[in-house]
Amino acid sequence: MLLVPAGVGVAPPLREEHGLVTAGRCFYPLRTREPTGVIEVGGAGQARLGDLFRIWGQPLTPRRIAGFRSARQLLAFVNGHRFNGDPRSIPLRRHDEIVLEIGGYVPPHSSYLFPKVSP
Repeated sequence: MLLVPAGVGVAPPLREEHGLVTAGRCFYPLRTREPTGVIEVGGAGQARLGDLFRIWGQPLTPRRIAGFRSARQLLAFVNGHRFNGDPRSIPLRRHDEIVLEIGGYVPPHSSYLFPKVSP
């Protein structure tokens, strides 16, 4: 299992407390501040999964994810449903759960409890 680490989309130097990124020189519109794989989306426009991987500096192709490659096609799931198409084109929407698999099938987890956000 590979989770997107905390600190993607946060320019160094990073300030961390208890494993959470609390500050940095600046924040990109796509960023992670905790080691759970949760992606924060800010700013206008439609962000896609490929945008996050570009900011992270990791490859994402139909046969490659970060440092992992496969002769088989990468499988993508959004909210437990198979996504057909280029994984880079998956839109990043509020509370969507995205699972990418390379290699054998691993059943997606049932859900993630997003923290309540006050308005």
